Amino acid sequence: MELITNLDQLITNINTLESYLVGENEYETEEATLLVKRGTCFVAYQIGNEVRFAPSRFLGYKTNVLEQHSASSKDGKETNKVICSILKVKPTPSDDLELVYFKYCHSLGIKPNEKGAFGAPRKFWKLKLKNEFQSNIQLDGEFPEGKIVERMHMSRERNLQVMSLAKQHFKRLHGRLFCQVCGFDFEKTYGSLGFDFIEGHHTIAVSEMAPDHKTRIENIAMLCSNCHRMVHKKRPWLSMLELETMLKK
Repeated sequence: MELITNLDQLITNINTLESYLVGENEYETEEATLLVKRGTCFVAYQIGNEVRFAPSRFLGYKTNVLEQHSASSKDGKETNKVICSILKVKPTPSDDLELVYFKYCHSLGIKPNEKGAFGAPRKFWKLKLKNEFQSNIQLDGEFPEGKIVERMHMSRERNLQVMSLAKQHFKRLHGRLFCQVCGFDFEKTYGSLGFDFIEGHHTIAVSEMAPDHKTRIENIAMLCSNCHRMVHKKRPWLSMLELETMLKK
C-alpha cells in the first residue's frame, strides 16, 4: 500500500473511519471499532465536545479502506514515521488522553486493551480540525442519520456482553457454533483456531429500533463472515431466509 504524503490524505482516512463508525453496515462498524481497540499510536481529534481516536496504521496509507487494510501487510513504524513528518511532531504518551481514550472505547461498546500492541504504551498526536465532520455532531437532541449520537446508541446495543451471551445461548441449544444460513463451522474447518468463533448479527436493524429498545439474545443470529457481509450488502438488509434461498439456486 502507498503511504500518505499530506494532511488532506490523513483527514480523508479519518473521514473514512468516521463513515464506518456512523454507518449502518454492521460488519464495517464492528471492524472499525476493533481497529480503535487494537491500536497503539493514535491521532486524537475533536468533533464538537467529543475527542476521538484514529489508529495510525489505518491512517498512514493513502485512500485506505477496510477491505484493503485487512488484506494487506501493514507496518506501524512506517505509518508513524510519515504521520510524524506531516504533523511535525512525534506521538507521546498522555495520561489525560489515555483516560479519554478509555471513555471513547466504552462509548463504542468495546473494552479497551490495557496497553498497546506487545504491551507498549499508547501514544498520541493531537490534531486540530476546523470544519471537518460537521455532519457527525449532535444537533438539537435528535437522532438524524449518520450523527454521532446514533453511532453511540448503536454501539451500546452492540456491546460485547450481548454478543457473548447470545453465543453461549446458541451453543447450549445446538452444542456448537455454526452459520445459520450456510452451516459453516469454523472449528470443523480450522480446528482449534476456529474454536468458539462466529459473528453475531442483529436480526433487527439498529436504525429501526425504538430509543427504548432492548436487544435480546434471541435477536442475535450466528453467521459466518461471508454470510454476514452478504446480508448487509443491500439496503434494506437481506433476510437470512432470502440469503439462504439465493445459496440454494
